[in-house]
Amino acid sequence: MAGVIVPDVRLFIQARMSSARFPGKVLAPFCGRPLIASTISRAADALGIDRIVLATTTDDADDPLAAYVRELGVMVFRGSRDNVLGRLQECLAAFPCRRFFRVCADSPLVDVDLIREMAAYAARPDLDLVTNVFPRTFPKGQSLELIAADTFAAIDGDLLDDAAREHVTRVYYDQPTRFRILNLTAPDHSCVGLNLAVDTLDDLRRIEALASAGNWHADISGG
Repeated sequence: MAGVIVPDVRLFIQARMSSARFPGKVLAPFCGRPLIASTISRAADALGIDRIVLATTTDDADDPLAAYVRELGVMVFRGSRDNVLGRLQECLAAFPCRRFFRVCADSPLVDVDLIREMAAYAARPDLDLVTNVFPRTFPKGQSLELIAADTFAAIDGDLLDDAAREHVTRVYYDQPTRFRILNLTAPDHSCVGLNLAVDTLDDLRRIEALASAGNWHADISGG
């Protein structure tokens, strides 16, 4: 898949099989292939397959997930299940870059153009985080964060509570004066309440129907 040339950027897809509400959802069938394949395909269209890394856990349950994405040509890092901050910091050390996107695997319709738009800010040395959820004006499932690697690597997880280690960018939003944050705003806020992330089987079926009908772009734009 052809990708655009950007500065030293990778995209880490955060995923595991042991979802509480929908176990195994990242390999659940979605439009004729495993769900995560759609997320990977869109990320690869935006940046190139060689920039994508799956950040999953060392749990045996994630063996099939790791094996599948390797078949797609995606690099894999495996670390802690519960200390997601530590997992991503170790992933960054194993696959160094100046900036990285953090994307959840349960976002099968993540927008290619939005990734490219955000990647254009990668050359800005004055930003620690480029996001579109501070405040959120895009639908859930279109959430993107482009993170400066040096700032992220310097976060001391021992100073954070368990929730902050699990939700790895919460520290940025909880301490906005400590970090340099740029937020992208959707041109039309009317679809901010639309859910395009797969949390349940019902979500999977609903979003698959949107994708199959080819009208989800219209839903996002409000058209």
